[in-house]
Amino acid sequence: MKIDLSNKTALILASSKGIGFSCALNLAKSGCNVILTGRSKENLDRAVKKIQIESKKNGAEPDIDYFKIDLNSPKELKVFENKLASMPQIDILILNSGGPTPGNFDSFSSAEDFEDESSKITYPAIMFMKNVLPSMKKNKWGRIINISSIGLAKPITEISVSNASRSFLGGLMVGIANENAQYGITLNTVLPGIIWTDRQKMLADYDSKALGISVDEVISKKAKLVPSEKLGDPDDVGFLVTFLSSDNAKYINGQFIAVDGGMLGLLR
Repeated sequence: MKIDLSNKTALILASSKGIGFSCALNLAKSGCNVILTGRSKENLDRAVKKIQIESKKNGAEPDIDYFKIDLNSPKELKVFENKLASMPQIDILILNSGGPTPGNFDSFSSAEDFEDESSKITYPAIMFMKNVLPSMKKNKWGRIINISSIGLAKPITEISVSNASRSFLGGLMVGIANENAQYGITLNTVLPGIIWTDRQKMLADYDSKALGISVDEVISKKAKLVPSEKLGDPDDVGFLVTFLSSDNAKYINGQFIAVDGGMLGLLR
């Protein structure tokens, strides 16, 4: 099955590395014009060059652009929001983030601290959806895909902010999906399992210190949680996101789809 997105433009948040980068790369290889975001110009430049090379190998030469932005900065978000009006029509929005600070509920000194950390996940997603939905409705077509976590289905100990914010967005996505289905817009949430990214490396370091074991031991324990005893690759998510962005997935809406090697089946 060949996916052709050559007449579409996608905005992929937090896409200079990891899962976000894989989403941008696979969309571009399908001919989709892509707009990346990230905090490091160096990483963004490197990502753009790799996407250009890999897309051309696949017979595609999409437009590729990027914006340097810290999604945790309200000031920078406001500047970017003002730029959205002059940007190309956004047909596909990929909501992605680097993940909030790990820690259990007791590790936050106040409700305000917990709420502030949670809003780093929820606020950017809400802001971008509010800005792209009107034009999607006008054009009778749109795709919004939220990169979440299997923690949405089975909350994970020691990452309380992630559990809370992912649940918030998961419910919001389903509600918006129902409200906008008549306009040819679909909203779906992808639940990655243990995908080997910089975020997983950071969590492995955190667990190593908390448990008093080596990082290699932490990785081995994580792998054993998966039936195949292997960690996932960012492309395992990127491939699915590209399919969900296409017309082939027009009847898939309001869903939570796990990419976890069967891990959730063991946890339930």
